[in-house]
Amino acid sequence: MKITINEVAKLAGVSKATVSRVMNNTKPVNPEKHERVLRAIEELEFTPNPVARGLVHKRTGLIGVVIPDITNPFFAELVKGVEEVVREKNYNMILCNTTHNMEKELSYLNMLKDKYVDGIIFMTAKVSPEHKEFFRKSQLPVTFINRKCDDIHVASLDIDNYQAAFDMTTFFLKRGHRRVAIIRAPLTDKTSGYERYRGYQEAMRSYDIEPEESLVMRSNFKIESAYKAVKKFLKEQQPVTAIFATSDLMAIGAIRCLRDHHVQVPKQVEVAGFDDIPMASYYSPSITTIRQPIFEMGRKATRLLIKEVNREIIKTRNVTLPYQLILRESTLKTPVTGE
Repeated sequence: MKITINEVAKLAGVSKATVSRVMNNTKPVNPEKHERVLRAIEELEFTPNPVARGLVHKRTGLIGVVIPDITNPFFAELVKGVEEVVREKNYNMILCNTTHNMEKELSYLNMLKDKYVDGIIFMTAKVSPEHKEFFRKSQLPVTFINRKCDDIHVASLDIDNYQAAFDMTTFFLKRGHRRVAIIRAPLTDKTSGYERYRGYQEAMRSYDIEPEESLVMRSNFKIESAYKAVKKFLKEQQPVTAIFATSDLMAIGAIRCLRDHHVQVPKQVEVAGFDDIPMASYYSPSITTIRQPIFEMGRKATRLLIKEVNREIIKTRNVTLPYQLILRESTLKTPVTGE
């Protein structure tokens, strides 16, 4: 049976209010009573409920982290960055994995509110009206990662996904490729899906090439989904010399499918990804990609959230981090035109 503050007060021969004052150091307590309370706490091995204790200070020291897929190395690396700052700042983290299910997302958000978390780091494929309504009503400090939402008052942290995809597509075009296929994510994902696809389209148009619907493959950030998309693509015999996968996991699925169908990478088809997850540099061939500072994104988002929790002055609520184009073995060392 869990020991409560009532048992501590009874053993020490004091009121519950006195025990609370000793535990929370809110008001001076007679030294003799103070000592009795401490002895009673030790004897009963009393551990105060962190939520109840947090209500006294209007803080629980809890940060909620909501992610869509813990099996995706991108989110695993990002959470490592969050955890480092959480521990450094003496907070605790509640991790919620939603498997891209909106009902789960809303359920977890309500659970975190009921746990009186100090703030929430939120990553999901889509910010729905229901999400927005929750954040408006709860008024909890929130930081979005990889998402922006201008119509609610939240902080956000991301890279310029449009420009990064534009640059990667331009990288292929400058090297002489003209039929560049793309493996895109669902367009309901406004950043990793829509913005990266828009960057690809505009880069093609900047070279006077109208993007062909037949060169668009649809996937969902998973290796197996990209594999199936490329397999279908190959059956339709669409000739291409380059494939831009808008995540590294999809690039891995593409490369595996091409090799299984006797297409040489990068000799016959060059492939690039996006994110620079740790696996990208160890896969064979290693993957040319856009490097997001994933670990640092987790760190910076957590620092931003904690500033919000502490009501510190924040100069920039919408932070855009730099990215890099990383060249590896999945693309040729020399341009296809010989430039």
